[in-house]
Amino acid sequence: MRGLSKKLKEYKNTLLPLTAFQKEALIGLALGDLSIRKQSLLGDIHIRFEYTIHSTEYVNHLYDLFKDRILTPPYPKERLSKSGNLNTTWRFQTISDSELNFLYTLFFEPFLDKKKHLPSLLIKNHLTPVSLAYWFMDDGGKLDYTENNGKGIVFNTQGFNEAEVKIACDELKEKYKFNCWVGKNKNKPIIKLSGKDYEKFIDLCNEYIIEEMKYKLPTPIKL
Repeated sequence: MRGLSKKLKEYKNTLLPLTAFQKEALIGLALGDLSIRKQSLLGDIHIRFEYTIHSTEYVNHLYDLFKDRILTPPYPKERLSKSGNLNTTWRFQTISDSELNFLYTLFFEPFLDKKKHLPSLLIKNHLTPVSLAYWFMDDGGKLDYTENNGKGIVFNTQGFNEAEVKIACDELKEKYKFNCWVGKNKNKPIIKLSGKDYEKFIDLCNEYIIEEMKYKLPTPIKL
């Protein structure tokens, strides 16, 4: 084990700092389903990625983006759901790394619990078009899935409390002048973005949304 720890430490010393793009992408992913983990109070964090087995291209994209900090490529993980169904996902994770600690500072501190939070000023100070695109790919989608749908977009923020989501929504309005509001899905808060701002959203994010994930974007209304 000591030899392995020494090799890992030596490997970490060869790593370059995260790029601005990687940091911005991680903020967007953390607004979604990204799992941020800390093994000890003073230790560095590592992050776990887990996605549906059908999201192979997206999984490979994320793996390629962070592979210098990932020792084991994505692998299928099987588990039984509460209803007894067998579900398979892709899973992979980074090594523990001080370069990732900024995520813990943003989403966990100064809160005393172990729950991920969406604190005030995070959207205003840290959400870039890159972050917005990765947030959408990770936990966004169409507001209307009917056949003749509109151009509205939803961000699934059910994992955060309603007060945090309302503040985030207000900051989206202020920063990007979006016409957005807080709605509910199964009595949990979500952010809805008006179809009137679809073109503005696309202008900001389209170049960063990979082809596989563009199925989440609204389609033109059929006349």
